[in-house]
This record gives sequence, C-alpha cells and structure tokens, in this order.
Amino acid sequence: MSHEILVNAGTIGLLILLEGLLSADNALVIALLVRHLPPKERRKALLVGLVGSFTMRFLALLSAKHLIAFWYLQAFGAAYLLYLPLKHFIGRSASNHGDRPVAAPPSFWKTVVLVELTDLVFAIDSILVAVAVSDNIYIVYTGAISGVVLLRFAAFVLVRMIEKWPGLEHMAYVIVAWVAVKLAFLSAHSAHEAKVLPTAVPEMPTWLFWSGTFAILILGTWMSARKRETPAAERPE
Repeated sequence: MSHEILVNAGTIGLLILLEGLLSADNALVIALLVRHLPPKERRKALLVGLVGSFTMRFLALLSAKHLIAFWYLQAFGAAYLLYLPLKHFIGRSASNHGDRPVAAPPSFWKTVVLVELTDLVFAIDSILVAVAVSDNIYIVYTGAISGVVLLRFAAFVLVRMIEKWPGLEHMAYVIVAWVAVKLAFLSAHSAHEAKVLPTAVPEMPTWLFWSGTFAILILGTWMSARKRETPAAERPE
C-alpha cells in the first residue's frame, strides 16, 4: 500500500513538473491578458478562471483520445497569439504618432473569457502528455489542477515583474509571437495525425523552442536594462 502511495505521489509530482514546463508560455500569455486590470480585479480574474480551467481540464481528460482531432483549436490559438504582438507593436506605433486613439482595454469578463480560451488551447498538448504518463484519471487530474494553480501564481508574478520593469513587456510579446510559431507547427502536426493534412509536419523541437526563448529573454533583458540606463534626453524619438 505504501509503495503504491509513493508511486502515485511520484506520478503526481512528475505531472506537476510537466504541466509547469509545458505551460510556461501559457503563464506569460495570461499575464499579458490580465495586466491591464486593476490589482484586485486581476487577482479575481485569475481565481475565477481557475474554476473554468478545472472544468475544461476534466472534460479534456474524458475525451483525451479525441483531442488530436481538435487541431483547429491549436491553429486558432496560433493565429490569436500572433495577433496579440502585432496589435501591441502596431497599435503602440500608431498611438505614438497620433494616427489613432488607443483602444479601450477589454472588460473584466471579456478578459476572463480570453484567459479561458487561451488556457483551453494550451491544455490540449499537456493533457495528451499527462494521459501518456498515467492511465489513472484521478492522478492525472490531480496533477493537472495542481499545475493550473501554479500556472495562475506564475502569471501573477510575471505581471508584477512587467510592472516593475516595463521594458520587459516588449520582450514578452516577442516571446508570445515565438510561441505562436511553435503552436502553428503543433497544429499542422496534429492536422496530419487527424488525416486532414496530407503532408507530415514535425513539431518544433523542444531544444529549438527553448533556445529561441532564452535568446529572446537574454536579448530583451539586455535591451531593457540598456534603455533604463539611457537618459530620457538621449533616447531617440
């Protein structure tokens, strides 16, 4: 009995670790989505979103064998994640030049819905991995919801970091664009597995994704620090 408990505990720990690794990019996207909300509403949005996340993860587990057919959700997610940085940089450029007014940020409930949709898109690959690790739905679900809680906490921490170092926001959106590329490859791969796309498309190698992510982090942090050290009068308009 004790051996089974240890094995189950180890499996749950592994699932939490995998959820954290697979959802690191998800935490960043969620942080950017809720950043415009006041601190109290931001925390509320992350907490309210937990209920929806738990429900969606449970439903996803029940239909895990059929998740591969939902490749179009991943394609939609890739397009949406690419839209976010484009909107950020193009909108910022236009507002700086006075071409158009800055659009009002999404309302509280619209933000919650966006967070839930984002979580749904990212949940597909993590659920498939979790089911491959264990066939015990209770263990998988325990690991999944624990990972989701940690994900929300990570998103809150990331928001605080971006507020403290505003220059990191641009870097974050570049990473989101990079995540969109990764998700596009995953969508194409899933579409082939679902017999929709005739040509086989490989997933982006893990080493390539993380190498690119760390390169963006290093370059973005360096540029942000350099910008902070540059006097305002010397900065180009």
